Amino acid sequence: MPSLHVLTAGMGVALRTTAWVLLAVTLAGSSAESAQRTPAALAAEGWTAIDERRFGDALGAFTEAAGPTRRDPSLCLGAGFAAFMLGQDAEAQTWLECALKLAPRNPDASLLLGELHHRAGRVAEAVATYEAALKYAPNEPVLLEKLGQWRKDATVRAGAYESRGAHFSVLFQGPADEMMARRAVEMLEEAYWRVGTALTTYPTRTITVMLYTEEQFRDITVSPAWAAGSYDGTIRIPTRGAWDQPEELERILGHEFVHAVVASLAGRDVPAWLNEGLASMLEPDGGPGDDVRAGGARPSLSQLERGFGRLSAEDARRAYAQSAQAVRKAVQLRGTPAIVTLLEDLRRGVPFASAFFQRISMRYEDFQAMVERQ
Repeated sequence: MPSLHVLTAGMGVALRTTAWVLLAVTLAGSSAESAQRTPAALAAEGWTAIDERRFGDALGAFTEAAGPTRRDPSLCLGAGFAAFMLGQDAEAQTWLECALKLAPRNPDASLLLGELHHRAGRVAEAVATYEAALKYAPNEPVLLEKLGQWRKDATVRAGAYESRGAHFSVLFQGPADEMMARRAVEMLEEAYWRVGTALTTYPTRTITVMLYTEEQFRDITVSPAWAAGSYDGTIRIPTRGAWDQPEELERILGHEFVHAVVASLAGRDVPAWLNEGLASMLEPDGGPGDDVRAGGARPSLSQLERGFGRLSAEDARRAYAQSAQAVRKAVQLRGTPAIVTLLEDLRRGVPFASAFFQRISMRYEDFQAMVERQ
């Protein structure tokens, strides 16, 4: 049975697997039963697919195993997790609420449902979900940590100065700066049309932007010290001293907006190098140069699939440059529309290697080797 907290580590979600260990014992039945399309065999297929990050296959297997009655909370949880990773939030919410109704003491569905609400901007619902879960798991560290952050978010949203544009809502954590808010909205609206034109994709929902005017960025978002911004359903940017570097602020806002676009296109299981490389390439100045050979070993794309959060500042610089170079090469091969279609394939549950081959007309392994030779 896969350890889902490993799969979701980059999102700050930790899932425990006690119930699934019990399910694994049940699934270790006869090989004859496993050969049939029984609910147990389908559930085993689903967990295997999750372990292999084939979330579309996992969702299909769990849906078939659960059937129309949906009486097994572990199946509902598996389907909810797969739908969550695919970015199919409405379906994920339905499955996770079903899991909680059947097994309210299991915090795993609460962890995911709260994360889903928070990423959709429903902070009050996220807080309520975690507060309800604490009744059954009062010492769960992830619940306690995230709940503290989200309560602060809820307080900010309830009483903060807000500046709205056509597609963005800007809030402040710390003293509000009306002039900065207006300028940030202008920069974001410019990025909206510039990036939208490049990708022929225009998000329809309002995107929330939180500007931190006092606190250090790494203290707020638990991001590495080298990070300048983050996107977790909300664009979060530190702004102390931003007026001294307006071009840098514009770059960061545009970069994080691309992550919002990628999430809307592909869901939550996009290789980090593709996500960061596309965001870098679409920065106003074209992103980092191809100086990945300087100053140390070059990272491989396989090393850059799961995120850059644990990298040093120097390694992160090379990772961003390598990612931007890889995305530029893919665009040279098949054009930006192919990248957009690849991302849409991921949302439909197509495994990345298969989607890459279909849209770029090259095996992912061969593409990696080509990029690393350059």
